[in-house]
Amino acid sequence: MSANSGGTSRLTYGLATVPAPLATDRPARIDIVVSNSGTEAVLCKQILIEMPTGDLAQDLVPAGHRIVPTVEPADQWTVDEIESGVLLTLPQDEMAAFTAGSTPLAVRPAGGESVSLTTHGLLLRLKDFKANALAGTALLRLRETVSVDNGRTWETNQLTLPLAKYPPAEALTADVVGDLVLREADANTNPGSAPVTLLKPGRQAVLSWTAPSDAVCDIYYNGEHAAQLSRQDKWQLPVAGLTRDTHFHVQVTLKRSGDTITHHLSTSVAVAEPVFPRLTVTGDLTVGKDMNVTGALGATGDITTDAQFLDPKGTPLRGKLA
Repeated sequence: MSANSGGTSRLTYGLATVPAPLATDRPARIDIVVSNSGTEAVLCKQILIEMPTGDLAQDLVPAGHRIVPTVEPADQWTVDEIESGVLLTLPQDEMAAFTAGSTPLAVRPAGGESVSLTTHGLLLRLKDFKANALAGTALLRLRETVSVDNGRTWETNQLTLPLAKYPPAEALTADVVGDLVLREADANTNPGSAPVTLLKPGRQAVLSWTAPSDAVCDIYYNGEHAAQLSRQDKWQLPVAGLTRDTHFHVQVTLKRSGDTITHHLSTSVAVAEPVFPRLTVTGDLTVGKDMNVTGALGATGDITTDAQFLDPKGTPLRGKLA
């Protein structure tokens, strides 16, 4: 979730939680990302964050529970919990410059010599705490002390970021998992826009599905474990060499607040002109056109054909076929 609501601010604040959404009475982590999305440079002296503490539905952290905060870049910022549920974030060198757009982030040390940083902004991570036991919406209150005139004057802005807490049975199943499809691919393995259910012989394809980026996905097809993928922003697996109708199965495993959640996805594709390395027929076999045989062909009944049986080189087979 990204928010800049419940007040005004010069900086932009994004909010993410693990799990998403938060589950009551379960371990939690909150990431707050700070950057400048405006058109003018902003100097920041401090950011004060208040987290509601208590055992009511509108509270977040249980009474008496401590929070472990970390901050990145750690060599430029410090963060301290000055009292229960109140965090004070300060730049190491008294003030930090959040420059607009994609220009470098400049932090000015006390000595006056500028230090150039990248433009990723500030990441504040709150971890090692447990959300309290009641479902509801908690409000994080942030107060920034900033300047837009290079430090000549300072202003204090306040805003609130809402955080919803759900019962574990609902929160832990809210991840988006699904949409397993096979798409035909070009020579560079770029998938097409439309799923396919019939694949031409020798064509490449891409298996794709939706899952959170922290999932572990095991892919099975043709009776084998084809791959295990993890830490993917886009879940895709190139597929080549399919010679017959194929069933795909993807097992998606998630870790949520100490629990393991498993989802199972499946889809199938038919292959035109399938190749069978070995075929056994328990009844009569009637062939209406040429059949390519790459392995053994067995039949316990009659074989009736108006065409030829061909070996892999296209040479007509003669003699006993079964």
